[in-house]
Amino acid sequence: MKKEFHKSSSLSKIALSDQRNTFPPMSTGFVSKPNNTLPNDTQIQDTTASSNNNCICNRPASHIVCTRCGFELVGRLQKVCPDHPKKLALMDHRECPNRLCKSIHLIEVSLQQ
Repeated sequence: MKKEFHKSSSLSKIALSDQRNTFPPMSTGFVSKPNNTLPNDTQIQDTTASSNNNCICNRPASHIVCTRCGFELVGRLQKVCPDHPKKLALMDHRECPNRLCKSIHLIEVSLQQ
């Protein structure tokens, strides 16, 4: 015995009708933003200055030396920034680039005097 499923009349009416009419109408006017929503320049400088105190993301390149094999290079050692812990600089080194060594025992020596 086969059961036949019939579409309800309300579903077929919605499917046949224009779908734009099924949603509530949109307002035709444009909503403008108030002019005072953007912070002024001093507020922007204050927030960036406070975040730059601990931030190490834009530190300069330094001299990196592997303590295992003695390999030397100029670049940055991979460190976690206290202000941006999820940010990862892809050109920072976490292991020795020497293909025979690959040690994680790297030290960073600043190039600035």
